[in-house]
Amino acid sequence: MKTLLTFLNQSYLIFVAAICFSLTTCISNNPRKDKSAVQSQDTFAIAPFEGLITVDLTKKYPEKEFVVDDADKEFIFLETTDEVLADRDFKLQYVSDKRIVASNRGRGDIFFFGRDGKVISFVNRKGNSGTEYSDMVSIVFDEQNSEIFVVDYLTKQRCLVYSEDGKFLRQFYFPPNSWITDVYNFDEQTLLAYNGHRVGEHHAGDINQRMPYVFLSKKDGSVVSRLELSFEKRISDRHFIRVEGGAIPFTISSNNIVKNGQEFIIAERSSDTVYVLTQDKKLTPLLVRTPTVFNENTLITLSVDAKTERYLFLWSVSYNWDEIVEQWKKGQQLTLPPANKLVYDSHTGEVFNTVESIPRSVDSPERIGIDMYHADRLVERFEKGELKGKLKQIAQTIKDTKKDINPIVVITRYVF
Repeated sequence: MKTLLTFLNQSYLIFVAAICFSLTTCISNNPRKDKSAVQSQDTFAIAPFEGLITVDLTKKYPEKEFVVDDADKEFIFLETTDEVLADRDFKLQYVSDKRIVASNRGRGDIFFFGRDGKVISFVNRKGNSGTEYSDMVSIVFDEQNSEIFVVDYLTKQRCLVYSEDGKFLRQFYFPPNSWITDVYNFDEQTLLAYNGHRVGEHHAGDINQRMPYVFLSKKDGSVVSRLELSFEKRISDRHFIRVEGGAIPFTISSNNIVKNGQEFIIAERSSDTVYVLTQDKKLTPLLVRTPTVFNENTLITLSVDAKTERYLFLWSVSYNWDEIVEQWKKGQQLTLPPANKLVYDSHTGEVFNTVESIPRSVDSPERIGIDMYHADRLVERFEKGELKGKLKQIAQTIKDTKKDINPIVVITRYVF
């Protein structure tokens, strides 16, 4: 996933949709036993995901090309119609062998495409009636039961369930005092939901804040169980930079849950440890980050966007408050440092930077990487000479036809 910096009103509200990930080296076969192996070198050889990986987010890594041959990629043109047209909020939600689901959050659109990109159905139930949603905070598609779950939380604190053709089926309300910001399809009967942190309060005594990951019934939204992760202190996604005469508020958004096939990667921003959650509800530590998330001097965000048997795909962003304040003082557009796109190779222990696109965190089968390219951006990159292979050919065609089309989805199958 990517960094999005915008201003809202004159308060300079920054919404950063950047998922920050980075895996660093300080790695050994068993870091808890073999401390002598933790040196200043760039890489260490370790067995695939054996032992707990330690990640130093302050290190710099060599740049290396990470390329998957076009033969292992599927290029899908999403059909464009008068009703089915991507806007700036367009987001892929789900990809399988049969379906591609996407949405325009602002307009309330939900699009169903076949795997060939052809439109199957178009749903928009945005409104103010009891069977309509006022906002789509999160979306889950349950293909097995042909149901779509729409989280309408900000004003209604509820979830509405529809059929694939938009027929209203049922609704349920979330548990009292919850703050549900993300919901995922866990199994046939259960959703995995995440409680975001409420601004300005610790809520150590509130179970929804202390234990934010909760399993909910798909039928009525009741609590089935809670994930055994407890946080006495949580880091808010709202931060304030103190400046003369007030403060610049901004929001940092990151993936606290990433669905990877039937596994889930749990990367709570208030934890130094990233976990893998399996279908038996067992948590296994995957990596530990340094410095701690509670480092008062620097904010470095971390998450994992995708995982194959061999690779972890990561993002990392380090925030420099002084630079942001200087930009603000000069009346400049506020910009953040570029995100580091990192890849960790578990076969070699190598961590490296890559300039290539890395997979998005989309609900999809394992060993699948999902990329999405907007047509105008592809043409832009084509004119700058940044493209090659199939994408270059596609961009040339788009430029020649001069037609407005929906994004191109690229599905990569990883054999490693």
